[in-house]
Amino acid sequence: MKESDSTSNKDGTVSLEEYNRVLSENRLLRAVLNQLPSELVVVDTDLRYLFVNKAAVKDHEIREWMIGKTDTEFWERKNRNSDLSIKRREGCLEVIRTQQDLQFEESFHIGTPQEKHYIRLHRPSLAGSEHDYIIVYGQDITELKKSEEQLRAQNTELEKVNHELDQFVYSASHNLRAPLLSVQGLLGLIEEEETETATRKRFIGEIHKSISRLDATIRDIIDYSKNARLPIEPVPVNVEQLIRNTHEDLRFYEGNSVSLELIMEQSAIFHSDERRIKSIIHNIMSNSVKYADSTKEQCWLQINVHVDDQHCHLTFTDNGQGISPENQTKVFDMFYRGTAQRSGSGLGLYIVKEMTERIGGTVSLQSTPQKGTTVTIDLPNLR
Repeated sequence: MKESDSTSNKDGTVSLEEYNRVLSENRLLRAVLNQLPSELVVVDTDLRYLFVNKAAVKDHEIREWMIGKTDTEFWERKNRNSDLSIKRREGCLEVIRTQQDLQFEESFHIGTPQEKHYIRLHRPSLAGSEHDYIIVYGQDITELKKSEEQLRAQNTELEKVNHELDQFVYSASHNLRAPLLSVQGLLGLIEEEETETATRKRFIGEIHKSISRLDATIRDIIDYSKNARLPIEPVPVNVEQLIRNTHEDLRFYEGNSVSLELIMEQSAIFHSDERRIKSIIHNIMSNSVKYADSTKEQCWLQINVHVDDQHCHLTFTDNGQGISPENQTKVFDMFYRGTAQRSGSGLGLYIVKEMTERIGGTVSLQSTPQKGTTVTIDLPNLR
């Protein structure tokens, strides 16, 4: 605006007519301002609108109506007097008072299906100008916020993965090397000529146990890897059959015998990832057999299953050795064993938790030493 073209009020503020005249004469300027992707609004010191671009208000009639109206009138037309409008007015008043830029972020749901995020910049009249007005810029940063949130989530997941990887490498190497070193030592004893036949047979039996532990660890590692990589594939799952087949497979596991009582209540077909469901059931049931209390007259496992069109609820209750209170918060950690008994890879319940959460479910555990343990699984029906 050239100084020779401008007229002002006695108080030094530019008149509304002058703004309208300049903008109407300079059609190029108006066109450029209306093409800006950012919101741009100009108000005077009474918070009257002098210019509003298309990015700020898309409706042409409303934009025309706003010129000369106060900020209060605009919000009354919208039938709103929200904290958002108050914050914007306070921002303008602060700029008028300090004659300095003011920048802030705002988040809102008003008129939008999802939360929006904006950067607002209130800027007083340019240095050297004889007129008092405020330029208000608004930039939509919703997608930037989403990207930041996704990046934070990815960083959190990466930290978790790195921590688990460190723990995995350390523990897996121990769990794999220990049986191999045991086999190596036993073979050395067997090779000695003076070793008696009965002793050799006992050593061979120990070798078989070491190989079994090694195989179990490798299978758990494979399950862990598959759960992280493979997508969820919902299919109809016969939970009752999986439980009965698993019980049959575990009949002589670890030399223990545990009776099964299965209570089924099913009103709908259960859909889920069958491979993961099978692994969850196997790991929980194998723990009940592995940690059965041999001092008791009868070892048992009761499984209650409730299936409807929304959920599959499973409760595994046994009368085994149980887990001490201080260990119960750690049993779902990678390579953690809940009892002093050093068998298994320590991945079983960790895999149960990871797989359960992978298919949208939850898992919890309650246990009393020498009395038994209850594991509860709640899974969504992925129909």
